[in-house]
Amino acid sequence: MNMLNPAIRITKSQLKILFLLFFAFLIFNFNSCFLFKDEGYAIKTTAFFITLEDGTKLDCTKFYPEAAPPPGGWSALIYCHGFGHSKLEDSKNAEAFAKKGYYTLVYSMRGQGLSTGLSNLISITEANDFTKVIEYVKKEPFINPERVGAIGGSQGGTVPFMAVCNGLDLRCIVSNMSTPELSTTWIENNSIKMTLLWSLSYDNTIVRYDPTVARMRDWILEDTPEKWDSLIFYLPQGRDFINKVSKSKTPIFVSTVWQDKFFNSYGMLKTIDLLNVPYRMYFGTLDAHGADPYKPQITYNDTISAQWIEYWLGNIQNGCLDSSKFVCVSSTYPREAGEKQVMWNWQPFYSNTWPPDGVEKVKFYFDTGNKLSNTPVDSNTIILHNEIKDTSLNMLEAVNREFTGDIFNSKFTKSELIFETAPLKQPCRLAGTPFVKLFYESDTVIAQFNFQVWEVKPSGEANIVTRANYTDRSTEPNVIREVLFNGISSSHVFGQNSRIRIIITNLDNITDDPFLRTNPHVLPSMVNAKNIIYNSKTKPTYIELPLINYVRN
Repeated sequence: MNMLNPAIRITKSQLKILFLLFFAFLIFNFNSCFLFKDEGYAIKTTAFFITLEDGTKLDCTKFYPEAAPPPGGWSALIYCHGFGHSKLEDSKNAEAFAKKGYYTLVYSMRGQGLSTGLSNLISITEANDFTKVIEYVKKEPFINPERVGAIGGSQGGTVPFMAVCNGLDLRCIVSNMSTPELSTTWIENNSIKMTLLWSLSYDNTIVRYDPTVARMRDWILEDTPEKWDSLIFYLPQGRDFINKVSKSKTPIFVSTVWQDKFFNSYGMLKTIDLLNVPYRMYFGTLDAHGADPYKPQITYNDTISAQWIEYWLGNIQNGCLDSSKFVCVSSTYPREAGEKQVMWNWQPFYSNTWPPDGVEKVKFYFDTGNKLSNTPVDSNTIILHNEIKDTSLNMLEAVNREFTGDIFNSKFTKSELIFETAPLKQPCRLAGTPFVKLFYESDTVIAQFNFQVWEVKPSGEANIVTRANYTDRSTEPNVIREVLFNGISSSHVFGQNSRIRIIITNLDNITDDPFLRTNPHVLPSMVNAKNIIYNSKTKPTYIELPLINYVRN
């Protein structure tokens, strides 16, 4: 089906508005050129195309000093753009960096910008294209082929990482807002993220998809078991590569954001024990993928990214390998108004190990009286209803209504079960990935459970910290099941006398979300269901949080 079929109310103009809104958060520009000593080289600029074996033409521009190269040749840095953009995203940065005495190149990935071909939604296809670009660069007569690196964010961070895990040899890479579990994170725990649907909804002035990818949007909106089977079969193909991370021979600097609405940092955390190369990792916040655009952290991240490139490509001994391997930044109150939105303050800490020293996996059980307890409950059941009052409601209508408004609310009932701890005796830090152990049964064939983690101040002010989502798409009615699943990795400092709140809901949205707005983090079930959650010593349902300095009540 054409993505702009008039039967679908998401119009071309609406999609362009969505594109501008969403990718204002998605763009990750490498703006740290000012951190390098400016040698003031005059620059030669050449636009050209690289023609691939399948006939695809990649639109490229290269920049390099109009001067005799140093012994061995210029070091080279290839910029890779974010999804739905083009080489123009990074051209100014590449030109400025070339003035420092480097060869730089930008190019538009297939199906984007002026490049021909069709996008395969950030896959081995694009990684193989990138390999051809690197082959071109290494053959340049004035290049040092031993000192070629790459930098990018989102799609631009994923493609080089995938390529080096598949055998490409580079001096170093900077991979921002990426994950080696690309498809897994979009349909994590059988729950479809809203951002996957958005990404598949861009019209062909933004991205031109290959036929299989183009069908995925319709599969999601049709919302049937058969279409889910198609999505879960085709989406992972050529996209997840965590099983190849150990094969990489390229030093890597990683940045992810805890509030990422596209990719879960959990995928990068899982690479820590797999990497056999020098690495450094930043986990915090940047102006990307829906995270808080907190300027001090953006500037700091630019600095340490630049140091990584200086060390590996510029041979500058700046001590970056002697610094802490993990830079972690935790959200914390107070929340303050920034240029774009009200956001958390952010508090950094540093570690050479992950998990950091002092992390304890603390279990919170769902007790009577809406309490969270650190000990198993004797016997208790709670019921999460998924009430569809008008069964004519389908996924397409819900998406078009952005899951809000009188008509939507007359057809779909949002349910919430709220549980809280006693006031915390002292501040404690969340650092890592929540896990949920769930015993449940449903009276139908689809059951969804969304767990939200909040901090509630003594004043009553409450804000979401992270979440965990799970959808059982083939449950057997009235049969008790057990599942353990991960949530969205995060770090947050809970204040003294605050409470930790867990909300279990059938619709994972919040009020005043600056990125998702009224839309949910994952698409809900459109099937009426009575979902029973069991809490007992023999069937202990709990959420486990990795905490530092937590004192049990």
